[in-house]
Amino acid sequence: MEGSGGWKQRWPRRRVLRWALGLAPIAAGGGWAAFEWLGGHGWRAEQGNEDPWASKQLQGAALLCFAGDPNAAFALSVLLQSPRPDGQALLLRACLSMEEGDWGRVGWYLSYPNIRDTPEARLLLELAERRPRAPDWRHAFFDAWTALGRPDFRKSTLLPKPLELNLVLADIKAVWEAASEAQRLPLAVLDLSVVEPHREWVLEQVRASQSVPLLMALREQLYGLEPQVPVHQFLLPVVEARLGELSGPSPRTLQLALVPFLADLPLTVPFERRDLEVLETLVKLPEWKQPSSEQFFLELRALFDGLLIAPAHHAWLVASSAQATSQGGWVVQRARASKAHLSEDDQRWMGRLLWEVGARLREQRSRMELERGLLTQIFGSELTGHSPTRMDSIGMWVELGRWEEALKQAAYYRWPLASLQEESCEPRARDEHVWLQAFAGKLTLP
Repeated sequence: MEGSGGWKQRWPRRRVLRWALGLAPIAAGGGWAAFEWLGGHGWRAEQGNEDPWASKQLQGAALLCFAGDPNAAFALSVLLQSPRPDGQALLLRACLSMEEGDWGRVGWYLSYPNIRDTPEARLLLELAERRPRAPDWRHAFFDAWTALGRPDFRKSTLLPKPLELNLVLADIKAVWEAASEAQRLPLAVLDLSVVEPHREWVLEQVRASQSVPLLMALREQLYGLEPQVPVHQFLLPVVEARLGELSGPSPRTLQLALVPFLADLPLTVPFERRDLEVLETLVKLPEWKQPSSEQFFLELRALFDGLLIAPAHHAWLVASSAQATSQGGWVVQRARASKAHLSEDDQRWMGRLLWEVGARLREQRSRMELERGLLTQIFGSELTGHSPTRMDSIGMWVELGRWEEALKQAAYYRWPLASLQEESCEPRARDEHVWLQAFAGKLTLP
């Protein structure tokens, strides 16, 4: 469930409900591309013959459950009218019963023959037993999973496929009028389609903004658009100009310093010696970004609370974009384009600079920043020809993969429990490395 930059077209929440109930054609508007599931195109039917209508309904109902939408119960009631309801629909309804605090009904939905005694049903029953006595959802889930021997749900056909982050989004246009002035610019970062109708207001807010992370998140989103898109053309220069004003002649962070350094040139243009001289001064900056992802996340969550369903989810989306990890990738792309044009000494010099860029990223506490930092260092050490540092970075990158696989084994992000997903955002914003390592059995769950 990771993603940053250029999110796909969103559908209004009321239209999602209509589609989930079979009342709207799937090809209308954004089409099926707006509802792709990572790793596949829907759930596999239990008998092996997928019913397209039922599959669409199940995916729509799952989306409503993930979002904590109050219409989820009605969407599921349509699917449960059969004498032998689908096992996937029963799992969704059992999860929704837990969200409603109706613990007694959980076992009833899980008692049907086509779901009874499955690993998924056993975990939900264990979770239903533990949750009323646990301090929160995440510890109840983790303890239930551990108590059952850490079952592997990576190939589960009952759980929804992992959702792309951008799919569980509120209807920004519907809440725009109710939003305060302070809430509207972050809402525009979530959904760039609201910018054009409010162009002058957005431009004015960008020029006055004091929030570096919010502007960085907006910049990341704009770079995710094709250059010919009007909002990219008229807004990106203003965002970068404001970031330049806030950073001044002496940027405090490497993230800010890279904005003018990387601006205006295609990623295929090689570095010249004078570029490396500039980068040499930039990598001396001791920090990648300020404030921390956690601080920015908490500010956004408080801002979205009471306005959006799943405020933590939406805050995490914006805070993740504000990490601006794409800049590390752009430096590497420019470096790759430069390799054939530089002497061996200059290649080693460039490799050392890349290592330092990666080091600033590795010091951050998110998965995306760690991965980007490691990949930057791997290429940097390839250029320097220093095997020990290269092997260290590769080893850490492999270890990160093991952490991620442990989380996938628990299928944490595939359980359609809105409270469970919402609750995970804050510990991830604080220190996602610790979060991942807990599932890998190396640290205590935060």
